[in-house]
Amino acid sequence: MIRHVTPLVVVAAALAVQLGCGGGSAPPAGTATKEAGGEAAYPRDALVVAYQSDLGVLNPIVYETAADNYVLSNIMEPAMDSQFDCELTHTPRLFESWTWSDDGLEFKVKLREDITYDDGVKVTAKDVALAYELVRDPGVASPRSAYTEKMVDGYPKATGEFEVTFRYTKAGDRISLMSQAALGYLPSHVFGELTSEERTKLRGHPKSNDPLVSGPWRLKLHEKNTRFVLEPNGKYTGPVSLHPKLKRVVFSIIPEYATRLNSLINGDVDLMEGINIEDVDRIKSDHPDIRIYSRGYRTSDYLAWNTRLPQFADAEVRRALTMAIDIDDIMKKLIAGTDGTVYAKRSVSTVTPELCKVHADEVTPLPHDAEQAKAILASKGWTDSDGDGILDKDGKPFRFTLATNSGNKRRADASILMQAHLKRIGIDAQLEQRESNTFFEDLRERNFEAALAGWSAALFVDPSDVWSCETDEIKRPFNFTGFCNPEVDALIEKGLAMQDPDEAVAIWKQVQELIYRDQPYTFLWWREELVGLHSRFEHVGIDVLSLLSHLEQWEVPADKVKYTR
Repeated sequence: MIRHVTPLVVVAAALAVQLGCGGGSAPPAGTATKEAGGEAAYPRDALVVAYQSDLGVLNPIVYETAADNYVLSNIMEPAMDSQFDCELTHTPRLFESWTWSDDGLEFKVKLREDITYDDGVKVTAKDVALAYELVRDPGVASPRSAYTEKMVDGYPKATGEFEVTFRYTKAGDRISLMSQAALGYLPSHVFGELTSEERTKLRGHPKSNDPLVSGPWRLKLHEKNTRFVLEPNGKYTGPVSLHPKLKRVVFSIIPEYATRLNSLINGDVDLMEGINIEDVDRIKSDHPDIRIYSRGYRTSDYLAWNTRLPQFADAEVRRALTMAIDIDDIMKKLIAGTDGTVYAKRSVSTVTPELCKVHADEVTPLPHDAEQAKAILASKGWTDSDGDGILDKDGKPFRFTLATNSGNKRRADASILMQAHLKRIGIDAQLEQRESNTFFEDLRERNFEAALAGWSAALFVDPSDVWSCETDEIKRPFNFTGFCNPEVDALIEKGLAMQDPDEAVAIWKQVQELIYRDQPYTFLWWREELVGLHSRFEHVGIDVLSLLSHLEQWEVPADKVKYTR
């Protein structure tokens, strides 16, 4: 389904209304209200974000989209803060302190005692334990079910009102285990007494869409498929230094890339992610009030093959499909500046190159070789037996639907180029765009033949969600392709059991090599995620960790304020 494109004039008018909402609210408790000279200090001004799709569900157990994550990470006090410099590190937030047992099997966390939900109830260890109980419940069907695989049944436990104890079946990489321990929490006084039937409907629970909040921000407004708005949480009980300095953050939902870009250039929005390379040079030269930020190699694009379908079941056929596509040519056409600089690099795995030690630099990407691709396919029985220009086998043409999400110009353009490359070797790819939420649900349900999509990569290594075999006991909703290789499974289990990340490097490189050999994806590229932001904003956090890192620190100097209401 193609989403309706909102005309720019309607977007501008909608923004004028958005920026008036909640303007009379009081500043958060503990926030400075006067500067020298008598001007109001904080909060002031608004950040308007052009975003391509709507919220899904605001529940840390079952959320699925990047937009959900952006909101949840700001309306809920994070368990930990994270930093990244070639590897991930964690610092205290809700988790005030922690200790590990010598054998690496027990992780004990002390929570802050002053963080409350906006109904006045304190966040306690019971809330953390409940979250993992729900993740473990198969009736909930949480996409984070893998987070509990390494935990002893019944853990984590509340071992005090503000103490949580995690126990693991095996020692493993502590960075990975800590990241999984920071999943989130739910108010037990709201979700603690759900029946089995109610748990299966967790996504539709009223407080999964209008949640109690404990972080610096709250969801002020959500108009479906139009906008969602954050404003400071006036009941936030965390440190004064973490109270927001902006009045509100408005996410305006604009599915069409060109409309988002025009909104940024015309000043109707302040921030836009995913700027196409061909537009960067124009922005830099014609719009000096817009700064371009790079988030590094956090996002990748890939072409997923549904290996449960007969035409994609053979790894050699999948290798031939990859060789038929001129990936370097697509990168030069779609991800390069006017000076020829390519803002991307070929991908060979789902491990980001930002993880400097672990990424498999030794793997050489398959070359573009259409003739060799045709020869491989012929050896597998795919020939043009009837002379219609389309390969066939057993009377069936090599024809499939290549789907991608609507509103992503780069992927739409890439799919057209891929279609042409495949046509040259006799394969008929029919193109389809689907509304984003529908598209990603179809991936999880494996309701696709081939799909052009992407990942925002984890900054620690745990390939199990995407590449481990699915079993009756353990579902893998993010293993979209249905990939299963017992040798890869054994290596993943071995790598995750190592406490020292340096010792696991060789294993993770071997995992990447084996997956690349089997080509369940045509791995395309790691792309520099380019973001445009109005220059009036200071102390911004646009980095490999998030589009909106430490949003509470973003501010606008008093003499540069644009929105005063």
